[in-house]
Amino acid sequence: MYFEAGPTSLLFSLDGTSADWHASIGRRKEVRMTDAEYSRFRAEMPAAELLDEDERRVLIRNAAGYEELWEKPHWILTRAHRKAEGA
Repeated sequence: MYFEAGPTSLLFSLDGTSADWHASIGRRKEVRMTDAEYSRFRAEMPAAELLDEDERRVLIRNAAGYEELWEKPHWILTRAHRKAEGA
């Protein structure tokens, strides 16, 4: 579940018996990519699992175990973090 209000955001994920949350306040640093750049990035770091998707955002777990939150339609990476094991 993802909530955002102005510069504040909260991401909460429940997966079976484990839960993970991430919050941020303040300005976010974004990485913008074209479709071609995103395709090259995905070839180098494959997506392992689609965690959530709606008309504005895609949340995936990559092969290295990091969760990536992308904004559509312009492939803007707004957050990447690693989920704590056993949390």
